[in-house]
Amino acid sequence: MRSKLRLIGGALLALLLHFSFPAFAAPLGAEGVAAIANGNLAQARQAAIRDALEQLGLRSGARVDVAAGASTRGKTVESSRVQPTADFERYSVLREWQTGQLLHVRIAVKEEDARPRGSVNLAYKKKIVVTPFHVRRSPQLDDVDDIATRLPQELLRRMTASNKFLGKESPYVISPGASGPSADTAAVRRIATMFESQFVISGEIVDASNFDKPTLYGLVNRNARRIEIDFYVHDGLSGALLARRTAVVEQVGERRVGRDKPFGSASFAATPFGGAILRALDEGIAGIAADIAALPFMAKVVQVQGERIVIDAGSTSSVAPGDQLVIYRADPRQQVYGADPLVPLGTVESPVGALTIVQVQPGFAIGTVTPPASARQVSAGDMVRFDVAVMPAR
Repeated sequence: MRSKLRLIGGALLALLLHFSFPAFAAPLGAEGVAAIANGNLAQARQAAIRDALEQLGLRSGARVDVAAGASTRGKTVESSRVQPTADFERYSVLREWQTGQLLHVRIAVKEEDARPRGSVNLAYKKKIVVTPFHVRRSPQLDDVDDIATRLPQELLRRMTASNKFLGKESPYVISPGASGPSADTAAVRRIATMFESQFVISGEIVDASNFDKPTLYGLVNRNARRIEIDFYVHDGLSGALLARRTAVVEQVGERRVGRDKPFGSASFAATPFGGAILRALDEGIAGIAADIAALPFMAKVVQVQGERIVIDAGSTSSVAPGDQLVIYRADPRQQVYGADPLVPLGTVESPVGALTIVQVQPGFAIGTVTPPASARQVSAGDMVRFDVAVMPAR
């Protein structure tokens, strides 16, 4: 009986101790590595610490994005991204050492200090350049402040404010053809190259006419005005037209805006026709964003340093260490044409290998190629994409 009481008492004591003194998990540790560039030890130390914190964040939870696609022929290379869902604000440096030009830093954190990451962005920011819009009938818009340049500027501002695009403004107009979009693919490619952009957005303001709109079952005519805008999305690599969107908005009420009202301002939007223009612009932006979202992210190789490949997209494009992209080489001798023998649809591409990002700066990133021997085939001007490709059998 006494033995049973001792057992019960011991169990109760253990239970009380369990609830009275919280159990602390052992600290989590990770080792970060960074290259010592130009002898800058402080910069390398911070980069190594960021690397270690990223690893610890991944251990606490991660989201994975893999490009869709597969094949049974040849060797498949695919793009992938892994992003942590947690951050650690506090850490302790346990050890620091060097091996050659690499700095190693080992840190420790407490699991209870993990904080959910506010936003895990799996979408790369695609680079766009916007050109001035062509105005088909300039006298129709003498009451609007410089719409040819102000409208595309407002388009660019709104698209970049969505945090999905990196944008630049071109001063060069792409003149539309007889049927609307330009057939000058060389001009599109030049602008894309000049402004390091994946997509070129141009357009034409087709109509801004006044008319009388019947109301009250046709008994009364009211002053009205329409705005019709064509938006064109071009591929910067080939110059080909990818998408065309047309927005038409009609507005009853005062038909003149006034050049004293800056385009896109509150006073501009408060006028009936100014508000109609901005609604047409928003409609066009929604269509453009949907068209571009369906296309893979692409960047260019700008330098080859042995086995290290430098691309023209970095942290501002949401590229991160560990991302894997597919490298393609275009063959300019293999142009593909459609119905128009003078306008190429694009160039035949061959996959070279997979690029794994190892270091990121705001405007560029550095990666290594798999298989390593493929690095000899890579040169400046090649493309990298978030894509799936089948390597030719060897």
